[in-house]
Amino acid sequence: MALTAARKINRVGRTRQLALATAGNDTYFEGALIAADANGYAAVPTDAATAIPMGVYSGRQGASFAVDNGDHDEIEVERGLLWIPFSGAAQSDVGELFYLSDDEDVTQTAGSKAYALMCVGFKSGFVLLDFDNLIKV
Repeated sequence: MALTAARKINRVGRTRQLALATAGNDTYFEGALIAADANGYAAVPTDAATAIPMGVYSGRQGASFAVDNGDHDEIEVERGLLWIPFSGAAQSDVGELFYLSDDEDVTQTAGSKAYALMCVGFKSGFVLLDFDNLIKV
């Protein structure tokens, strides 16, 4: 699925903001999961091995970005310990690896992905993922 409206993402402890250039004509909603593509641009996560989890979009709701005359817009991405919705989250998920499926969902299936996030906590309907310490798989 793809995120179609803004969502609130809760955090634990201190987080940090990154500015990432966008690859092209994309629309991001607050709370969207963001990856870096093979060229280092912000992108909706895919199953590509080159997609690197970067964090959660923390900017304007439903903002559209375009590339004009070779100039790339930048988006704000938040990193750190972030509570990400995950149906069926359980204590047994702590210590497990998670992967970005798209801009809305995470999965425990690696597929072609080369980078994972460690689950360091859970609560009903959410896993706490560590976006600061990626794991190469």
